[in-house]
Amino acid sequence: MTNPPGDPAAVEPTRTFTQRDMDEFGIASGGTGLIHTEPAYAATTPFGATLVQGVYLLAVIERHLCEHVPRWAEGGELEVGFVAPVTEGTPFIVEIRETTDVTGTTGPGEAGGRSLTWSVLGTTPSGPAVVGTARVLPG
Repeated sequence: MTNPPGDPAAVEPTRTFTQRDMDEFGIASGGTGLIHTEPAYAATTPFGATLVQGVYLLAVIERHLCEHVPRWAEGGELEVGFVAPVTEGTPFIVEIRETTDVTGTTGPGEAGGRSLTWSVLGTTPSGPAVVGTARVLPG
């Protein structure tokens, strides 16, 4: 289910990254480390599989912010932490939920001069992988 733009609780369908996705993104972005592009090497690490590049995860999150957060592309700010790896073939779900503005009120809609915030959560079946906050600055 895709929620309409500006929906205060936008949960996106699962994205599962293939090795080909990660290889192509690595070439485009420079993220070609063995842990991302060499399954035989990655199998010998504690992760047991290749890892999706962190910047790739952020790109997926950014796309969802552009689709669901009013004025995101005009003045958005994102702060996240990577709390668990996302491996090749593992489903990744992005959830964006409006929280509060700087005045402490809640509710959906345009910022109207206030700095609105959204919680950002990227999860796998094992739990959270990326957690953070998105803000749309007034202006």
